Amino acid sequence: MTAALVLVKHSGEQIEVPLKHAKTIIGRHTDCQIRIPDVSVSRQHCEIAVADGRVVVRDLGSSNGTYVNRRRISSTELAPADLINVGKFIFVVRLDGKPEAIDSDDALEDGMATQVAATVTAPQPVVVPPKPQARPASKPASAGLGKGSLVDANSDSSVVDFDFLDEKDAPKL
Repeated sequence: MTAALVLVKHSGEQIEVPLKHAKTIIGRHTDCQIRIPDVSVSRQHCEIAVADGRVVVRDLGSSNGTYVNRRRISSTELAPADLINVGKFIFVVRLDGKPEAIDSDDALEDGMATQVAATVTAPQPVVVPPKPQARPASKPASAGLGKGSLVDANSDSSVVDFDFLDEKDAPKL
C-alpha cells in the first residue's frame, strides 16, 4: 500500500508528502517527520501509522485537536479522500493513488473544522520564574536537560522527512 498526505494551500497549490515510515509524527518540533512550524500546530500534534493495509491517525494531546472530516478525533482509521485538519492546515489522504485529482477549493471548504477556525490562536504563555542554578562552565549547554525532555542532546534534525517551512513566511518560533 502506498500512502501519502496532500497539503492543500489557500493559493490552490498542493504538496504531496509520501508516508515512508510505519509511524509518522506531524508537528512543529524538529524531531517530527512532517514539520509544520506554525503556532496552530502543537510540537507533536498527531501520529499517522501505516501497517497491515490500514492507515490510522492518532491525536497526541494537541492543543487545537486533530480533525478528520470535521470531527475531532482521538484515533481513527483513514480512507482515501479523508480530510485531516492539523491546526489551520488541511491534508487530503491519498491511498494507492486515490483520489487521483483533488479540488483545492472543495478540500479547504470541506476540511476546515468550524471549531478549529474559531480557536486557532497563539497559546497563552505561562510565566514561571526561573530557579537560580549554578552551572559549571565545563558542562555543555544540553547537559542540564532532564529525562523526558523534547530536546535530545544526541539527536540531529535529519529525522525530518518534510518541512513546510517557507523561508519568506517563516514564523518566529
